This record gives sequence, C-alpha cells and structure tokens, in this order.
Amino acid sequence: MAGSRWPRGVATACGCAVTLLAAAGGAQVPGEGNLPDSAPLRTQDLPDAQKRSRSVAVLPLRDYTAQPADLFAIDGRTDVDARGAALEAALAAALSRHPYLHVQSAPEVRAGLAADPGTAALARAAQGRYRLGLDLYLSLATGRAADSLREAIDLYRGVFQDVIDPKPYADAQFMYGVALHELGKTADAHVALKRAFEIEPHRRFRANFFPAPVNAALANALVDFRSTAGGLQPFGDNDRLTALAKRLGTSWVVQLVLRAGRDGPELHASVFSVQRRLIAHEARLRVPDVDDALDAFVSRWLACAPVLDLAPTRPPRTLDVRLDTSTAYAMYQRVPTRRAFHSVGFGVGVSHEFRRGLDWFARTNMYTSLPDPYRDLLHAFNSVRVLFGLGFAVDFGPVRIVARPSVDLHLLGSFVASRDPNCKLFGVKHALCDTATVSDLDQRVLAGFNFAFGSQIAIGREFFVHTQASLSSYFLPLSGTDRLNFPLSGEAGLGYRF
Repeated sequence: MAGSRWPRGVATACGCAVTLLAAAGGAQVPGEGNLPDSAPLRTQDLPDAQKRSRSVAVLPLRDYTAQPADLFAIDGRTDVDARGAALEAALAAALSRHPYLHVQSAPEVRAGLAADPGTAALARAAQGRYRLGLDLYLSLATGRAADSLREAIDLYRGVFQDVIDPKPYADAQFMYGVALHELGKTADAHVALKRAFEIEPHRRFRANFFPAPVNAALANALVDFRSTAGGLQPFGDNDRLTALAKRLGTSWVVQLVLRAGRDGPELHASVFSVQRRLIAHEARLRVPDVDDALDAFVSRWLACAPVLDLAPTRPPRTLDVRLDTSTAYAMYQRVPTRRAFHSVGFGVGVSHEFRRGLDWFARTNMYTSLPDPYRDLLHAFNSVRVLFGLGFAVDFGPVRIVARPSVDLHLLGSFVASRDPNCKLFGVKHALCDTATVSDLDQRVLAGFNFAFGSQIAIGREFFVHTQASLSSYFLPLSGTDRLNFPLSGEAGLGYRF
C-alpha cells in the first residue's frame, strides 16, 4: 500500500506547485500551446472533470476595528454594516468564479439557519429568558437575573444566533456581564463583557445608561478584546464550527475578520475543513485591493485542497449481504405454568438487500428455558426457531432501521409442565400424578407469524451493532397453541457486511 500512495502524493504536490506557478507568473503548462484554438475539448482533457462539487459556506464578517474612544458615542453603524456586506459579497463572488464550487453566501447562511423551525422555537425561548433576566435585574434581583441571562446565552449559542443576528445574543451577554459586575464578580464580569464584544464588537452605549464603574468595566473589556482577539475562528472552536457546517450541509467554512493593521485595516480570511477539523488555509489581505487579493486567496486554497474523485476509492459492492450473531432472550405471554418463565440463547441471521430498502432474510435462534418461580415446568427444555421473510429498511446516516415480517417455525424440545405437586415429586407416570394437569408438547412444531423491529448501527466500514425486538403469534397446530404462545423476544449483537 505504501508503494501505491507515494507516487500519487508526489503527483498531487507537483500538480499543486505547477498550478501556483501558472497562477503567479502566467506560464503555460507544457503542451498547452500546441493545441489549436479550434480543437474541441474532451472530458479527459479537463483536469477538474473527475472532481465533485465542493460545498462552501461564507460566514458573516466580524469587524474588529472598533475604537474604545467611540464606545459611548451613539452614532449609526451603517458604514460598518455596509463595509462588512461588501467584503462578504466580494468573497462569495471570488468563490463563485471557480467551477465545481457550490457557494452559500453569508445572507443565504443567515436565512437558512433562521428558517429552521427548531431554531426559531429555541430563539423565542432564549428571548423569553433574556426578558425575564432583564426584569429581574431592574427589580434588583441581580442573582436570579444572572441565572436567567446565562440560560438565554446558552440557548442563543446552541442555535448559532451570533451567525443569524448577533444583536439579541450580544444583548444577553452584555447584561450578563453587567449583572456579574454588580454582584462583585469582577473577573467573571470581565470575561463575559469581553465575550460580548467578540459577538458584537461595534456596540455603543449611552454614557449615562450604566453607573460609572460599569462603564469603566465595559471600556476595559473592549481594550482587552482588541489586544487579544484572534482572527481565525471568530465563531468558536473546531467542535462548534463542525456542528455549524453540518447544520449548513457544507464541507468547508470560510470566515472573515477585519482588524486594524499598521497600514490600515487588514482582512483575515481562513478556510475551515470539516473533514480534517482544522484551519486548512489562511491569509492576511490588504483591504484597498481586496478583490484581487480574494481571488488569489481562493485560487491558492483550491490549488492545494484535497481532490474528491467521482470514481469510487474501492470496487462497488456486487453483494450486500449482512451476517450477524447475537445473544437472545424470550418470554412467552401464554404459558401453562402459573408464572411466566424466561428463555435465553443465541441467534444467527443473514440478509441480502436485493433492492434499495428491501431485503430477504433468514434467522435461526436457539433457546434454553430457565425455571419458573413455582417449578411448574418440570425440567428445562430447548427449542429452535427458524424465521424467514422480507425486510424493509431505512438509512439515517450510520443508523439503519429495519422492520421485518416473517414466517416463524418453532421446534420445541421436551416440554412437560404440571401444577400437581405429586407429578413434581413422583413423576408424571406415577399413579398419584393427575395426568389431567400435565401439559406435554414434546417434539411439537409450532407455526405462525413474527414481526421484528430493530436497528443496525455502523461501527467502521463493515461492522455494525445489531439490536432487535420481535413478537410471534402461532396458529398451527390448532390444538397446541392455546397452551404456549406469543413469545416476546429481544436480541443484541454484532454483524458484518460483505
């Protein structure tokens, strides 16, 4: 395997280098100039013909150029908002100019997250917790207010409110910091206020809205935020970015942060890879010539980003056969004993999916009975069940839900039960044993229907965890099912997919 990977890695690296040199110097790839202008392009001539479309989401820009001197100057944010929207649109345009890219612009990202009914419900709950916290704060119940505001913050963070619209989230975070400050928890308040500026850096306050100590805490938090804020992951750590990308259904997330530089504002751009769970590419760009800089940034990333081939990495399956083994448990709902008894054993099953969502299957279970509480079952008995039928399956990622109606043939071993104490003490053939109390189903075969419902959870490429619950109903022979019937069964084990 090592010998087959090395040449491919070298070829990928060389291709990346050639692409970068061609983009930087305008050089032609050897052989390219020999083609006449009228030569038709074929699929195999296109280097990207075997690439899948990459799904990329552009997150809203975070503008970290806020000045502490403007913290208590109430003025509009029109210029800030317009600058952020222009840079977001420029990045989306640079991405859209490349083939095989499916781009979600920042407005589409906001709209997609906000349209989720679950998100809207949680956002309303968060807003309710925020209003309750504000009312408690105004009623001087500062401790309870802080608790309610913290609950609102957790809800807002869970629905990615900072991506949809940061203002409600920042409102709760700012008030939480103020409440902590008034409770005397100045260190925690500083952290909370700094986090609030990370969510909404250009927030402004009226100079006489909060007491002077709170205003000083706000100013200190903004100064600290400006000096320590990073420019790569403004929306959280790798786990949160991965969760956000999965909500958006994308493989790559591009983030933009505008920061103050020595020669003017600088745009920090970074690309997060969901598959690798890290920042795969980053750059600092000059804002005056940002359009050309964004084009170069995107080209460099795409030149060295992993290529996803349409051709499968392994041969397609000619069979879809699943084999599983499991421990099994059963309890009959109709028994000749006064109390129910339990049976334990194991099972082996095989299934073949001949159409998507449809399979045939066969299963064999072996059980050994355990004593019932009153010992009406005169001795343990073994039984074998054979099931076969048609199954229906639905896949939800690694989880496969199955429903399986089937025919159930149940071969009983030596099954003898009696409630007469003399039969238990002296045996069923003794003269003192009342034979009318004896239930003898020795070597009888019961036949009926079974319905099973279960799941198969993939663990790795081929193995899966198998769980299943089922209920059978026997109707043959007509004279035997009234004494022993309706076994309720459960199984759990491991399986392998061929």
